[in-house]
Amino acid sequence: MKFRSLLVALLATFVFCCAASAQDAAKEKAPLPKFKKDALSLWLSPSNQIHNMGYGDYHSEKERMNEVADIVEPILIEQGIKVYRNDPEESIRDYTRRANELKVDLYLAIHSNAFNGEASGSVAFCHRKNGGEGERFATRIHKAIMDIYPGKDRGVVESYKYYNGKPMWETGMSDMPACLVEVAFHDNKEDSEWILANIKPIGEQLARAVLEHFAAEHPDALEK
Repeated sequence: MKFRSLLVALLATFVFCCAASAQDAAKEKAPLPKFKKDALSLWLSPSNQIHNMGYGDYHSEKERMNEVADIVEPILIEQGIKVYRNDPEESIRDYTRRANELKVDLYLAIHSNAFNGEASGSVAFCHRKNGGEGERFATRIHKAIMDIYPGKDRGVVESYKYYNGKPMWETGMSDMPACLVEVAFHDNKEDSEWILANIKPIGEQLARAVLEHFAAEHPDALEK
């Protein structure tokens, strides 16, 4: 009798796992939201930090994060989003000024992190965790990375007093909802190797998160 009960429990667990896996697969294969052309816009801001070097063959944060942005940009454009991309020779003050002048709908800054070679993990920043759209956007971006990143989850973090009581510029000085994601630590061996091996999946995940955010926040802009 005990064996039969155990068998039933194991079968139930197997069925549940199969159903969950099927749901995950269906979600992964769900078509990307499509929008009316240029109805919505995004400022895409990969890191310009050419001297911020990573472990081994990583080279610079600027190089790697621009490779990620090279994946993100065409996906968004294909789905109808107007994308404005930063000039890596300008400063973050230029970026936010231009984004504000253009009145874009979202601001996404893409970075990789560094500390002491031992720290690891993925984190997304919003200006304030107050239930607003900026926090919702950062939460979607962070979840998208954590769905594929095997390391430490550092969560969604407020940036309004992050630098010794001063705000993080790109999230604090932009007029629109903004997120700065640190996908992982480029000075950590495991994290840097993961980024190098996953440039395309990282870009695809970020693009999907942007599109799903737009679909949730601006359903009227969806292409019928």
